Amino acid sequence: MSHITSIMKKEIREMLTPGSVASIIVMVVLFAGLGLMINGEVEKASTLPTIGIVADEDSSYYDYEYTDAEGNVHKDSWNPVKYLQYLYSDSADKIVVMSSSTSSSDEEIVAEMEEKGIASVVVFPSASEFMASIEAGESVDVRQLYLYEPTGMFGTVSTSAVSLVLSYANSNLSSILILEGGYTNYEFVTNPVTYSTASTGTYVNGTIQYNISPDSITNAVTSQTMMIPLVIMIIIMMVGSIVISSMGSEKENKTLETLLTLPIKRTTIVAGKIVAAAIVGLVYGLAYMVGMSIYMGSMTSMYTSTGTSVDLASIGMALDLTDWLLVLVSMFFAIVCALGICMILGAFSKNYKSAQTMTMPLSILAMIPMFVIMFSGWYGSGSMLQAVCFIIPFSHPMMAMQALMYGDVTLVLEGIAYMAVFALATILITVKLYNSDILITGLGQNKYYQRLTGRK
Repeated sequence: MSHITSIMKKEIREMLTPGSVASIIVMVVLFAGLGLMINGEVEKASTLPTIGIVADEDSSYYDYEYTDAEGNVHKDSWNPVKYLQYLYSDSADKIVVMSSSTSSSDEEIVAEMEEKGIASVVVFPSASEFMASIEAGESVDVRQLYLYEPTGMFGTVSTSAVSLVLSYANSNLSSILILEGGYTNYEFVTNPVTYSTASTGTYVNGTIQYNISPDSITNAVTSQTMMIPLVIMIIIMMVGSIVISSMGSEKENKTLETLLTLPIKRTTIVAGKIVAAAIVGLVYGLAYMVGMSIYMGSMTSMYTSTGTSVDLASIGMALDLTDWLLVLVSMFFAIVCALGICMILGAFSKNYKSAQTMTMPLSILAMIPMFVIMFSGWYGSGSMLQAVCFIIPFSHPMMAMQALMYGDVTLVLEGIAYMAVFALATILITVKLYNSDILITGLGQNKYYQRLTGRK
């Protein structure tokens, strides 16, 4: 038993290094932060967003009368604005009556939406048209207009909220018609107010696209952009693990000492290692992208078969050859940045086993932007999250595809420039480490480390 205990203590001591413990703590903090972020997005999704109403506010949309329990006859009128303001009296500021009239064009309404910062508007017909249709026993199809806002998985909140508002309005008017009686068409009585995709217009990339809702655009964009964060994370974790483990193995097998004694510049050694690994990583990335594209295509084929898919090219959101080249360049620089970090971390590993624990910080850095881009998207994130993601070099290829879909080439070019500077800095640091004695003697024997810790 004592031998087993001794072996267990040895293995636990070797595995639970300060670096691995710190990585675990950071991982817990990371997931806690992501949980709070997701919880915030869920709470945001559960609250009613600001919705605009275009209707004749002071006109009667339907006159009716009813008899109360005491036999008294009452006359009243139904107006969608008054009803919704009453329904959401606790959130009165969320229902905004637009200054546009029911005869205004969609372009005029969209211009007011942009001015007031309202992403979704319900457009009722005029009171006279509405009343004429109801009295004729015909359902009224209410129009919906949206300003498309690029987000992540929570991008369909506005669409759901408008559907909920119209559902309440429909139920209320339906109960009035049933109470009043006299109508025999069940379909009309239960659905006097209808709202469909055919009566939906979404303002995206400078034009109003009809028969398209924001959630359908979000689904189409997500199916295209979701694979990049996954591919980048997989590549960085895999290639990073290979590079760091290789350095640990070289130290353990003493081949690194032989390499450093050769008449080759340290800059050449570092550049050769990083560029070779970056090329391999890019090949892996292309292979994964092809596989993920086929996978995503099969997963979203049901939308195509049901006619709910969106042709991104028709709304100006498809990527051309130049865009794809920018994405590949962004991926390449992200891989180079990751490898530069790996070379620095690998310089402090003592052997192959300790090198394995060095990959955890790299994995964490890759996971942070992946979750942010997937859940809230770059454009749907706050300034703090955007700053964090921009600093992490792996974020840029993850958000490049979405940015190019919205014509934001500047963001992609800024990201490439930042990664180029970051990669150059990591290479210079690595060369400095290769020129020092840290690779051979370890950090504990370094004179600067000894001065910092007070050791002699």
